[in-house]
Amino acid sequence: MKPFRLLVTALLLCFAAPLAVAQEASSSGQENPRKVADAIVKEAGRHLGKPYVYGGNGPESFDCTGFTCYVYRKFGYNLSRTSSDQAHDGREVKGGYDKLQKGDIIIFGGRVNKKTPGHVGIFIALDSLKQSFTFIHASSSGVTISHIDEPYFAQRFIGVRRILPDFPPEERERARKSHFSLSELLGGKTGAARDSVLNAVRERPLVLFPDGSWAFVGEDGKYFEPDGGRDFILNADGTWRSEEATTAEYYTVRGGDTFQKIARKFGISVESLLEMNGLNKRSVLRLGDRLRVR
Repeated sequence: MKPFRLLVTALLLCFAAPLAVAQEASSSGQENPRKVADAIVKEAGRHLGKPYVYGGNGPESFDCTGFTCYVYRKFGYNLSRTSSDQAHDGREVKGGYDKLQKGDIIIFGGRVNKKTPGHVGIFIALDSLKQSFTFIHASSSGVTISHIDEPYFAQRFIGVRRILPDFPPEERERARKSHFSLSELLGGKTGAARDSVLNAVRERPLVLFPDGSWAFVGEDGKYFEPDGGRDFILNADGTWRSEEATTAEYYTVRGGDTFQKIARKFGISVESLLEMNGLNKRSVLRLGDRLRVR
Protein backbone atom coordinates (compact mmCIF):
# COMPACT_ATOMS: atom_id res chain seq x y z
CA MET A 1 0.00 0.00 0.00
CA LYS A 2 2.85 2.37 0.68
CA PRO A 3 3.99 2.64 -3.00
CA PHE A 4 0.37 3.28 -4.01
CA ARG A 5 0.02 6.06 -1.44
CA LEU A 6 3.24 7.64 -2.70
CA LEU A 7 1.93 7.56 -6.28
CA VAL A 8 -1.36 9.17 -5.28
CA THR A 9 0.49 11.84 -3.30
CA ALA A 10 2.76 12.59 -6.26
CA LEU A 11 -0.23 12.92 -8.60
CA LEU A 12 -2.01 15.23 -6.18
CA LEU A 13 1.06 17.45 -5.97
CA CYS A 14 1.30 17.59 -9.76
CA PHE A 15 -2.31 18.79 -10.01
CA ALA A 16 -2.11 21.03 -6.96
CA ALA A 17 0.86 23.03 -8.27
CA PRO A 18 -0.88 24.52 -11.33
CA LEU A 19 -4.02 25.02 -9.23
CA ALA A 20 -2.02 27.05 -6.72
CA VAL A 21 -0.52 29.12 -9.53
CA ALA A 22 -3.98 29.79 -10.96
CA GLN A 23 -5.29 30.80 -7.55
CA GLU A 24 -2.32 33.08 -6.99
CA ALA A 25 -2.78 34.70 -10.39
CA SER A 26 -6.47 35.21 -9.70
CA SER A 27 -5.70 36.72 -6.33
CA SER A 28 -3.05 38.95 -7.86
CA GLY A 29 -5.56 40.18 -10.45
CA GLN A 30 -7.97 41.03 -7.66
CA GLU A 31 -5.32 42.88 -5.72
CA ASN A 32 -3.92 44.81 -8.68
CA PRO A 33 -6.81 45.80 -10.97
CA ARG A 34 -4.89 48.96 -11.96
CA LYS A 35 -2.11 46.85 -13.45
CA VAL A 36 -4.62 44.68 -15.28
CA ALA A 37 -6.36 47.78 -16.63
CA ASP A 38 -3.03 49.25 -17.76
CA ALA A 39 -2.26 45.99 -19.56
CA ILE A 40 -5.71 45.92 -21.18
CA VAL A 41 -5.33 49.43 -22.60
CA LYS A 42 -1.78 48.66 -23.71
CA GLU A 43 -2.98 45.53 -25.52
CA ALA A 44 -5.81 47.49 -27.13
CA GLY A 45 -3.31 50.09 -28.33
CA ARG A 46 -1.28 47.41 -30.12
CA HIS A 47 -4.12 47.09 -32.63
CA LEU A 48 -4.50 50.76 -33.57
CA GLY A 49 -5.16 51.15 -37.27
CA LYS A 50 -6.40 47.59 -37.88
CA PRO A 51 -9.44 47.54 -40.17
CA TYR A 52 -13.09 47.25 -39.21
CA VAL A 53 -14.84 44.16 -40.54
CA TYR A 54 -18.36 43.26 -39.46
CA GLY A 55 -18.11 40.05 -37.44
CA GLY A 56 -14.33 40.44 -37.12
CA ASN A 57 -12.94 38.70 -34.05
CA GLY A 58 -9.28 39.65 -34.53
CA PRO A 59 -6.44 39.78 -34.50
CA GLU A 60 -6.25 41.13 -38.09
CA SER A 61 -9.65 42.83 -38.16
CA PHE A 62 -12.42 43.61 -35.70
CA ASP A 63 -15.89 44.90 -35.21
CA CYS A 64 -16.59 46.83 -32.01
CA THR A 65 -17.56 43.93 -29.72
CA GLY A 66 -15.12 41.58 -31.42
CA PHE A 67 -12.41 44.04 -30.36
CA THR A 68 -13.48 44.31 -26.71
CA CYS A 69 -13.97 40.52 -26.49
CA TYR A 70 -10.53 39.86 -27.99
CA VAL A 71 -8.72 42.29 -25.69
CA TYR A 72 -10.45 41.21 -22.50
CA ARG A 73 -10.13 37.50 -23.29
CA LYS A 74 -6.35 37.95 -23.21
CA PHE A 75 -6.71 38.63 -19.48
CA GLY A 76 -9.18 35.89 -18.61
CA TYR A 77 -12.44 37.84 -19.00
CA ASN A 78 -15.10 36.57 -21.40
CA LEU A 79 -17.44 39.30 -22.60
CA SER A 80 -20.71 38.84 -24.46
CA ARG A 81 -20.40 39.05 -28.23
CA THR A 82 -23.06 41.68 -28.98
CA SER A 83 -23.27 45.31 -27.88
CA SER A 84 -26.78 44.78 -26.46
CA ASP A 85 -25.43 41.97 -24.26
CA GLN A 86 -22.22 43.79 -23.31
CA ALA A 87 -24.49 46.57 -22.05
CA HIS A 88 -25.37 44.11 -19.26
CA ASP A 89 -21.94 42.57 -18.63
CA GLY A 90 -20.16 43.34 -15.37
CA ARG A 91 -21.90 46.00 -13.30
CA GLU A 92 -23.20 49.49 -13.96
CA VAL A 93 -21.01 52.49 -13.12
CA LYS A 94 -23.18 55.26 -11.71
CA GLY A 95 -22.31 58.93 -11.30
CA GLY A 96 -20.24 61.37 -13.33
CA TYR A 97 -17.18 60.82 -15.48
CA ASP A 98 -14.99 61.06 -12.37
CA LYS A 99 -16.36 57.66 -11.29
CA LEU A 100 -14.92 55.89 -14.37
CA GLN A 101 -11.74 53.84 -14.27
CA LYS A 102 -9.36 52.66 -16.96
CA GLY A 103 -10.65 49.57 -18.76
CA ASP A 104 -14.37 50.24 -18.25
CA ILE A 105 -16.62 49.37 -21.20
CA ILE A 106 -18.34 52.44 -22.69
CA ILE A 107 -21.78 51.80 -24.21
CA PHE A 108 -23.12 53.90 -27.08
CA GLY A 109 -26.38 53.93 -28.98
CA GLY A 110 -26.52 52.72 -32.56
CA ARG A 111 -26.61 54.76 -35.75
CA VAL A 112 -30.36 54.39 -36.20
CA ASN A 113 -31.56 54.32 -32.59
CA LYS A 114 -29.40 56.41 -30.24
CA LYS A 115 -31.03 54.90 -27.16
CA THR A 116 -30.42 51.24 -28.05
CA PRO A 117 -26.90 49.81 -27.50
CA GLY A 118 -25.11 49.56 -30.79
CA HIS A 119 -21.44 50.32 -30.16
CA VAL A 120 -18.82 49.84 -27.42
CA GLY A 121 -15.33 51.05 -26.56
CA ILE A 122 -12.73 50.80 -23.78
CA PHE A 123 -12.23 53.77 -21.45
CA ILE A 124 -8.66 55.15 -21.35
CA ALA A 125 -8.55 58.29 -19.22
CA LEU A 126 -10.27 61.48 -18.09
CA ASP A 127 -8.98 64.86 -19.17
CA SER A 128 -7.34 67.04 -16.54
CA LEU A 129 -10.63 68.80 -15.71
CA LYS A 130 -12.52 65.50 -15.36
CA GLN A 131 -15.19 66.76 -17.73
CA SER A 132 -14.51 64.48 -20.70
CA PHE A 133 -12.56 61.35 -21.60
CA THR A 134 -10.84 59.30 -24.29
CA PHE A 135 -11.64 55.73 -25.31
CA ILE A 136 -10.29 53.19 -27.79
CA HIS A 137 -12.61 51.25 -30.05
CA ALA A 138 -13.06 49.51 -33.40
CA SER A 139 -14.86 52.19 -35.39
CA SER A 140 -16.04 52.04 -39.00
CA SER A 141 -12.65 53.47 -39.99
CA GLY A 142 -10.68 50.93 -37.95
CA VAL A 143 -9.29 50.71 -34.42
CA THR A 144 -8.79 54.26 -33.19
CA ILE A 145 -8.88 56.55 -30.16
CA SER A 146 -11.82 58.93 -29.90
CA HIS A 147 -13.07 61.52 -27.45
CA ILE A 148 -16.49 61.71 -25.82
CA ASP A 149 -16.65 65.39 -26.86
CA GLU A 150 -17.01 64.35 -30.50
CA PRO A 151 -20.67 65.12 -31.36
CA TYR A 152 -21.46 61.65 -32.73
CA PHE A 153 -20.43 59.91 -29.51
CA ALA A 154 -21.67 62.63 -27.15
CA GLN A 155 -25.17 62.21 -28.61
CA ARG A 156 -25.09 58.41 -28.29
CA PHE A 157 -23.45 57.91 -24.88
CA ILE A 158 -25.65 55.50 -22.89
CA GLY A 159 -23.60 54.32 -19.93
CA VAL A 160 -20.62 52.40 -18.57
CA ARG A 161 -20.06 48.82 -17.44
CA ARG A 162 -17.26 47.76 -15.09
CA ILE A 163 -15.68 44.38 -15.75
CA LEU A 164 -12.64 44.61 -13.47
CA PRO A 165 -12.71 44.98 -9.67
CA ASP A 166 -12.89 48.56 -8.39
CA PHE A 167 -9.50 50.23 -8.08
CA PRO A 168 -8.22 50.73 -4.54
CA PRO A 169 -7.80 54.38 -3.49
CA GLU A 170 -4.67 56.04 -4.83
CA GLU A 171 -2.07 57.38 -2.43
CA ARG A 172 -3.30 60.92 -3.02
CA GLU A 173 -6.89 59.97 -2.23
CA ARG A 174 -5.84 58.13 0.93
CA ALA A 175 -3.90 61.23 1.95
CA ARG A 176 -6.99 63.40 1.58
CA LYS A 177 -9.17 61.04 3.56
CA SER A 178 -6.56 60.77 6.31
CA HIS A 179 -6.83 64.53 6.88
CA PHE A 180 -3.14 65.24 7.41
CA SER A 181 -2.67 68.51 9.22
CA LEU A 182 -0.98 71.44 7.50
CA SER A 183 1.85 71.32 10.07
CA GLU A 184 2.50 67.68 9.13
CA LEU A 185 2.55 68.57 5.44
CA LEU A 186 4.99 71.44 5.95
CA GLY A 187 7.07 69.33 8.32
CA GLY A 188 7.55 66.68 5.67
CA LYS A 189 6.13 63.90 7.83
CA THR A 190 3.90 62.46 5.12
CA GLY A 191 4.28 61.20 1.58
CA ALA A 192 1.89 63.93 0.46
CA ALA A 193 4.42 66.57 1.53
CA ARG A 194 7.26 64.94 -0.36
CA ASP A 195 5.24 64.51 -3.55
CA SER A 196 3.44 67.83 -3.58
CA VAL A 197 4.19 71.49 -4.08
CA LEU A 198 2.79 74.03 -1.65
CA ASN A 199 1.90 77.51 -2.76
CA ALA A 200 -0.37 80.32 -1.63
CA VAL A 201 -3.13 81.61 -3.91
CA ARG A 202 -5.29 84.45 -2.61
CA GLU A 203 -3.86 83.71 0.83
CA ARG A 204 -5.26 80.18 0.76
CA PRO A 205 -2.76 77.30 1.15
CA LEU A 206 -2.85 75.06 -1.89
CA VAL A 207 -1.56 71.52 -2.47
CA LEU A 208 -0.56 70.76 -6.05
CA PHE A 209 -0.11 67.06 -6.81
CA PRO A 210 2.26 65.52 -9.37
CA ASP A 211 -0.62 64.47 -11.66
CA GLY A 212 -1.72 68.12 -12.04
CA SER A 213 -4.70 67.92 -9.70
CA TRP A 214 -4.92 70.12 -6.65
CA ALA A 215 -6.81 70.89 -3.45
CA PHE A 216 -7.08 73.71 -0.95
CA VAL A 217 -5.99 73.23 2.65
CA GLY A 218 -8.45 74.69 5.16
CA GLU A 219 -7.64 76.44 8.41
CA ASP A 220 -8.12 73.10 10.19
CA GLY A 221 -5.46 71.53 7.98
CA LYS A 222 -7.92 69.36 6.02
CA TYR A 223 -8.07 69.12 2.24
CA PHE A 224 -11.15 70.24 0.37
CA GLU A 225 -11.97 70.21 -3.33
CA PRO A 226 -11.43 73.31 -5.52
CA ASP A 227 -14.40 75.02 -7.10
CA GLY A 228 -12.94 74.74 -10.58
CA GLY A 229 -12.91 78.49 -11.14
CA ARG A 230 -9.16 78.74 -11.70
CA ASP A 231 -6.47 77.04 -13.74
CA PHE A 232 -3.09 76.26 -12.17
CA ILE A 233 -0.20 76.03 -14.60
CA LEU A 234 3.29 74.67 -14.03
CA ASN A 235 6.01 76.97 -15.37
CA ALA A 236 9.20 75.67 -16.93
CA ASP A 237 11.23 76.75 -13.88
CA GLY A 238 9.10 74.61 -11.56
CA THR A 239 6.97 77.42 -10.13
CA TRP A 240 3.20 77.59 -10.46
CA ARG A 241 0.92 80.38 -11.60
CA SER A 242 -2.81 80.82 -11.20
CA GLU A 243 -5.16 82.15 -13.89
CA GLU A 244 -8.88 82.52 -14.27
CA ALA A 245 -10.30 79.40 -15.87
CA THR A 246 -10.27 79.61 -19.66
CA THR A 247 -11.77 77.68 -22.54
CA ALA A 248 -8.49 75.93 -23.21
CA GLU A 249 -8.10 73.69 -26.24
CA TYR A 250 -6.76 70.16 -25.81
CA TYR A 251 -5.39 67.44 -28.07
CA THR A 252 -5.40 63.67 -27.46
CA VAL A 253 -2.09 61.93 -28.18
CA ARG A 254 -2.29 59.30 -30.91
CA GLY A 255 0.08 56.68 -32.24
CA GLY A 256 3.15 58.19 -33.94
CA ASP A 257 2.78 61.60 -32.31
CA THR A 258 5.80 63.58 -31.10
CA PHE A 259 6.02 66.95 -29.37
CA GLN A 260 7.34 68.40 -32.63
CA LYS A 261 4.43 67.03 -34.69
CA ILE A 262 1.81 68.27 -32.23
CA ALA A 263 3.40 71.73 -31.93
CA ARG A 264 3.60 72.06 -35.72
CA LYS A 265 -0.04 70.93 -36.11
CA PHE A 266 -1.26 73.77 -33.86
CA GLY A 267 1.25 76.40 -34.96
CA ILE A 268 3.01 76.73 -31.61
CA SER A 269 6.56 76.15 -30.46
CA VAL A 270 7.62 72.95 -28.70
CA GLU A 271 8.72 75.10 -25.73
CA SER A 272 5.23 76.62 -25.43
CA LEU A 273 3.61 73.20 -25.66
CA LEU A 274 5.83 71.82 -22.91
CA GLU A 275 5.31 74.84 -20.66
CA MET A 276 1.51 74.76 -21.00
CA ASN A 277 1.50 71.16 -19.84
CA GLY A 278 4.17 71.31 -17.15
CA LEU A 279 6.49 69.06 -19.15
CA ASN A 280 10.10 69.15 -20.28
CA LYS A 281 12.06 67.75 -23.22
CA ARG A 282 12.68 64.50 -21.36
CA SER A 283 8.96 63.88 -20.81
CA VAL A 284 7.46 60.86 -22.57
CA LEU A 285 4.22 60.99 -24.54
CA ARG A 286 1.72 58.27 -23.73
CA LEU A 287 -1.13 57.02 -25.86
CA GLY A 288 -4.33 58.80 -24.86
CA ASP A 289 -2.61 61.66 -23.00
CA ARG A 290 -4.53 64.94 -23.20
CA LEU A 291 -2.32 67.93 -23.93
CA ARG A 292 -3.28 71.59 -23.77
CA VAL A 293 -2.45 73.25 -27.11
CA ARG A 294 -4.07 76.71 -26.72
